[in-house]
Amino acid sequence: MDFSDYKGIYVVGALFDGHIRKFIGEFTGEARALADKSGEEVSVVLLGSDLKDDPQSLIALGADHVYVMDDPLLVHYDGQAYQKVLVKFFREKKPSTVIFGATPKGRDLAPRIAADLVCGVTADVTELDIDQDTGLVICSRPAMSGNILADIISPDYRPQVCTVRPGIFRSPAPDASRKGEAVHVKVELEQSDIGTILKEILKGEKDEHPIETAKVVVAGGRGFHSKEEWDRLYELSELLGGSVGCSRPICELGWEPKSHQIGQTGKGVAPKVYFAFGISGVMQHMCAVNADIIIAVNKDPNAPIMAMADYAVVADIKEFIPRFIDKIKELKAEKE
Repeated sequence: MDFSDYKGIYVVGALFDGHIRKFIGEFTGEARALADKSGEEVSVVLLGSDLKDDPQSLIALGADHVYVMDDPLLVHYDGQAYQKVLVKFFREKKPSTVIFGATPKGRDLAPRIAADLVCGVTADVTELDIDQDTGLVICSRPAMSGNILADIISPDYRPQVCTVRPGIFRSPAPDASRKGEAVHVKVELEQSDIGTILKEILKGEKDEHPIETAKVVVAGGRGFHSKEEWDRLYELSELLGGSVGCSRPICELGWEPKSHQIGQTGKGVAPKVYFAFGISGVMQHMCAVNADIIIAVNKDPNAPIMAMADYAVVADIKEFIPRFIDKIKELKAEKE
């Protein structure tokens, strides 16, 4: 293939009730970092209906162009319809790289697009970088049951397509002085292009303390041996103004919902502070943690988490957590 016409890093996102999802801003910032290394431009493609947010918000986060596909037929995600409009768009634009979110919609849409454009997809990416020699995007993802990070490149086909875990990257500080353009793209769809019929929407319960947006995450793992011990994490989390997360074994015990699981088979988090209580720190878990500060408490001084942590405490969490809670209460009382 002649790649000379393939240029630009594109981020694709579906609107949610007319709003731009938070992770689109995170991906835009990361795409900007990649583009600054490769000398390319960043574009964001928004699909949905009745856009309520200002596209300029994405330009302030690093986009050079925001393409808006706003049409009533796109109000609910339909893989067949989204595929049709995006494939036509990408055949005209010829992007070098396309980034989708590793969400249920993104995981369905990315391979559809790649099949039509005859290229591959790197799924569930947790790190992105640019090879300075070739200009190729390096997509890193957990492999071998999460025991290694595999660096994957696509030297022979364009565009380079990947799905990236939401919550892995931080949204950059907005720069209101950045200039860019917002372009409304005409959508050519008919009702017959819709592949599914939506009968009813059943809304689930809203998570009042989602881990993916928390500035403080208080997480626990195998070191907890009873539900009573586990419930103390909620008391600690409330004192710290954080959210409770967990490793997979805690979900398997039924102590936490799947939405609070952190790791390769869970969610990615990027808090200011990450507390890891009784978590060993295997790659399957830590590949989804991108925190400013990691504080680990574990009775095993040789646990992998202890070498990764900014602050590591060798202690039995059963004894440590109650004392930690009492100390925080004491400090709060002094301030009051």
